[in-house]
Amino acid sequence: MAVKVCRGTGKAKGFGCGKPLQYSERNGIKTYDAKYGLGKKCKCYNKWLSSSDEGMKILSKATLVAKKKVEKQKNKEDKERLKQMKIDSMSPDKYRATYVQPLINKIARFIDYGNPCVPTGNYEGKMAGGHYTSVGANRTICLNLHNIFIQSFASNSWKGGDDKKYRASLIRIFGEEYLDFIEGLNSHRSIQLRKPQLIEIKEKAQKIVLDLEKNLEVLSPKERIQKRNKINVELDIYDTDYLTFKI
Repeated sequence: MAVKVCRGTGKAKGFGCGKPLQYSERNGIKTYDAKYGLGKKCKCYNKWLSSSDEGMKILSKATLVAKKKVEKQKNKEDKERLKQMKIDSMSPDKYRATYVQPLINKIARFIDYGNPCVPTGNYEGKMAGGHYTSVGANRTICLNLHNIFIQSFASNSWKGGDDKKYRASLIRIFGEEYLDFIEGLNSHRSIQLRKPQLIEIKEKAQKIVLDLEKNLEVLSPKERIQKRNKINVELDIYDTDYLTFKI
């Protein structure tokens, strides 16, 4: 194999000191320490960058790219810092409403995947997770999956939650004994989750959402209750008697 020497090529043609180029060898492959045919060890590449018009253009472009990269990273860090400051300043309930509740509602919706809106029986429209006992009525049980079922946005908002239909449909789908259990959730002692607890719940919920999203399946009413039992236990928010319904 002929020895390569420091001799400019392309835009760097006419530059170079003529000395043998340095190289490194890995798995039998030689990689020369050169750019545009100019050696880096002998400093010819650096000299060309700083002393020629073409080199200066490349150097200027590289500097601009590096500057943009640094600015992009700084902007990203600034956004993350501002986001963290916003989170730090949030009350526990605001954090719950912003970061935790949407995940719990999504879990309920994924458990009920392929089933219609509970109160209306409709398959049409965008679906959400709707509370049987509203968040405003009882903040304590707002994260209990036995209190949240698939519900269309239309039913959950401008129709005021379709309360009477919701109750009747829960009995029709799951049975009156299960409805008694759901309504009994209101007897849970009052709890006030602190920010560290909510952060831990959020991390657990995120993993559960990812797992459910990868394994979406249409479950029977019994299986939907069992799935709620299982995930409630994983989240570990409530007292034992309010986590699972015995089937």
